[in-house]
Amino acid sequence: MNNKEVKKISDNPPTYFGGIARYMWRRIVPLLNEQYDVNLLDRTLIESLCINYQIFRDSYESIKKNKTQYITENGLIKSNTAVSDIDKASKNIKAACDALGMTPKSRSELLNLPKVIEVDEDDGMGDFFDED
Repeated sequence: MNNKEVKKISDNPPTYFGGIARYMWRRIVPLLNEQYDVNLLDRTLIESLCINYQIFRDSYESIKKNKTQYITENGLIKSNTAVSDIDKASKNIKAACDALGMTPKSRSELLNLPKVIEVDEDDGMGDFFDED
């Protein structure tokens, strides 16, 4: 299957997306389609990026509202689980961005890939190396 046979990703987000994930899809997919050769094979990775961004933002809202720690009814100090959720989501966002070429480091690595040189099947060197 060549690149022309693989369908591009729609600018419209999946129907099950809502809120921030939907916003993120509409924000990044047009840019990815324009700048890179993304296609349906990349869809799951892009979905993961959008979902993790929603988790990141929701967790931040929880921290703004409830702080990083809270006191239970029993008087115990507990950590807000949103702190670890932000940490996990941040790592997942970075990994997805790296894989999609959306970070300076990943773009520079893509630019430094060796160029593929097509070899002509009959370059005339066969006669040179013939041992007849």
